[in-house]
Amino acid sequence: MKSETLKNALNAHGWVGLIISLPLFIVFWAGAITFFHAEIDQWAKLPYYDIDTKAKASGNRINYNHIVEEQIRTHSILPGERISVRFPNDKMPYLRMYFQVPIAPAAAAESADVKEAQQQIKKEYKDILVDPYSGEVFTEHSPFELSNFIYQLHYNLRLPQGLYIVGLITLFFFVIIITGVVVQLKNLVKNFFLYRKDQNTRSQMNDMHNVVGVISLPYAIMYALTGVILNLLILVQIPSALLLYNGDTDAIAQDAGFYNHRGEASGESYPMPDLSDFAASLAQQNDAEVTGLNLFGYGDKSAVIQAIGIYNTGFNQAFTRYYQVVSDSYPDDMNLPEDNAFSTGLLMLYSMHFANFAGTDMRLIYFVLAMAFCAMIVAGNVLWVVKRQQKNAYPKTLAFTRGATLGACIGVITATAFAFLLERTLPEATHEREHVIEYAFGLTLLLITIAGFFAKKLRPFIGVNLIASSALLALTVIFEWLVLGQTMTRLISNGYYIPGYVSAGLLLTAIILLATAVKVLKYQTSPAENHTAMNN
Repeated sequence: MKSETLKNALNAHGWVGLIISLPLFIVFWAGAITFFHAEIDQWAKLPYYDIDTKAKASGNRINYNHIVEEQIRTHSILPGERISVRFPNDKMPYLRMYFQVPIAPAAAAESADVKEAQQQIKKEYKDILVDPYSGEVFTEHSPFELSNFIYQLHYNLRLPQGLYIVGLITLFFFVIIITGVVVQLKNLVKNFFLYRKDQNTRSQMNDMHNVVGVISLPYAIMYALTGVILNLLILVQIPSALLLYNGDTDAIAQDAGFYNHRGEASGESYPMPDLSDFAASLAQQNDAEVTGLNLFGYGDKSAVIQAIGIYNTGFNQAFTRYYQVVSDSYPDDMNLPEDNAFSTGLLMLYSMHFANFAGTDMRLIYFVLAMAFCAMIVAGNVLWVVKRQQKNAYPKTLAFTRGATLGACIGVITATAFAFLLERTLPEATHEREHVIEYAFGLTLLLITIAGFFAKKLRPFIGVNLIASSALLALTVIFEWLVLGQTMTRLISNGYYIPGYVSAGLLLTAIILLATAVKVLKYQTSPAENHTAMNN
């Protein structure tokens, strides 16, 4: 390979990686935690919303129709409004309901035109959490939203137009992969597992960066491609809808293998099937697991029920059926063919991206690889800083790199640990609890980023933040077993093991962070390096 080509690839790899290092770190860090989204959500909620074990022991669940009808009466849900019902499972033991309600129910009642009422009246979302055995409604708006916040960080960074920003970042990430392969191609086999642990910081960071990058290459390519497709798909849909379909979004959705029901209430009541029996029968007929129902116009003659779930056979193939109540049938115009290449391929990519095609073991592998990528990003930044510092080049850029990339990347770790502590310790009744945790996360990240601009020593800065993160996670575990210990023990004895698993995972993470911090702080540099890397 020509030296000029190698030099250009190396420069592109370094500068592109430096520019996107912070958002890329957040995407991978939040994505790693998102693999256990459901477990973290259950860990946060179960100690506060305890399932009635006596009612559970009876073996009888509540009548889902009665719960739906009760919520319609209580919240004056407009006719024709969609009500989403998610059945309890091992990861989320509650019955959950999502729907919109009018902010001014009286105004809705005064309107004779149902369609006009739905269009003009302001609405708000409700998130109902119900004990599936006793029927107790725990909350109408969950204050435990840490897992959802982290998930949103993964796919949109909680920024305006963040979905497209993340898509562009993953596109540039693919450029980094290609240039990295070009740089390492010559020594790809010879230095596959090379790690010079007794050498200076630059050699160690370079080896760790290369080893992680090479070993996880297939994983990285998969994530780059699926991330681009999932986040930037709309950029393909928009010109297709405008040029090929003359703006007909329903037509493009149908050709893509998707159907979105839009129905209007007739105003004439009609009896509904038993939701539990309907779901069970449909699951048995199609050898699938029905995880929830979307109810359109419940109680109306125009009612349609969408069953969603997953087939028990195949590669995590999604299951969906639309049922028209009045005709007791599954209309062909609603139930599109399941062999559509586009929809099947997109769902397969989604399953690969989130590792939900296998069990916990696969998610753990994905988690470790994602965390290794985070370490690789930090190693790359340290390598860039040390190399330029030795040449005394770009002093302002170096300061910016320390703050905006190194400081912020390390700050994300500490801010996440602080958010976990608040998720466990803040009282449930705290006003705007979920937003308080989000603000605390952002403020912590901002302060550590600012500190990164003024940090003169890289290792102490990294080490101290890792110790702080370890301490925050340890405090989280200590608090929940001192204050909520009896509740946690009862949950585990009643078969709800996930909160205990998450607690153990947090403790293990705290130990790993502490061990890493000790190694970072105790590292002895060579005399030559003391004047460069360690003092900058």
